Amino acid sequence: MQLGISSLGYIIEYGLSNNYENLTDLVLKASEDCLIFAEKNNIEIVELVLDPPDVIKEENKDKFIDLINSYSLKKQIHGPFIDVNLCTHNDIISNASVDSYLKTVKICEDLRVKLLTIHPGLANFLINSIRDYNRVQLAKSIQRLLNSMESSDVRICLENMPKNTHIMLDENDIKKTIAKIDHKDLYLTYDTSHFYTCDGDINILWDYFNKIIKNVHLVDNFSKNSDTHPPLGTGKVNFYKIFEVMKTHNYQGPIIIELSTVKDLPQSIDFINKFL
Repeated sequence: MQLGISSLGYIIEYGLSNNYENLTDLVLKASEDCLIFAEKNNIEIVELVLDPPDVIKEENKDKFIDLINSYSLKKQIHGPFIDVNLCTHNDIISNASVDSYLKTVKICEDLRVKLLTIHPGLANFLINSIRDYNRVQLAKSIQRLLNSMESSDVRICLENMPKNTHIMLDENDIKKTIAKIDHKDLYLTYDTSHFYTCDGDINILWDYFNKIIKNVHLVDNFSKNSDTHPPLGTGKVNFYKIFEVMKTHNYQGPIIIELSTVKDLPQSIDFINKFL
């Protein structure tokens, strides 16, 4: 396993500080400081979050690419997700979401990054009976995305979601969703907190999907109704069981510590190192 950290905590913390005049400077500084921390602490890999996605804009992307390429450690990308919705009934929004991810793929290629995590979006929260259409729409969106990048060597990893998104939830819902997509070039990012909120069975999930899980987000949680990203080891997520299952399936990929603040990084790294 390759221990890594996410820039998410830096983005949230710096954003709350109100010290940045624009979003581009915020993302650049958050990304750089995350990379610096990783180098100083012998972290193997950094997952850079491109949300807010201002660094994808044509006028900003070269500055971002030059900065990230100046650091030699391994990187991967988490694509924009806050305003992105691949599974929406609104074709205008789903098409724009695909286009946003295609621009992110181009950033990955310029950075020589091989792994991109994406979100499915939010399914209908009012009418249960039409959520299957969200799966159909997600399948169309992802097929368009993958078909448009056939010459790319970037791996797309679709992330499982918390229960309030109504899509990609427990192992059964993930099976239904992936079956609709039916594309051999799609992989999975397993988020420990999201799966916890859905009361999923981790054994069944990994037995069924271990060959396509290419990324893991290590996130703790106190509640089935939230996703607050507290320090690892302080919540209710059973990391002992998670690492037992991952080792059973000989998982060798990235395990990314994803927090809401950088202050919790040292404590969380110490906690995870007990399992490695």
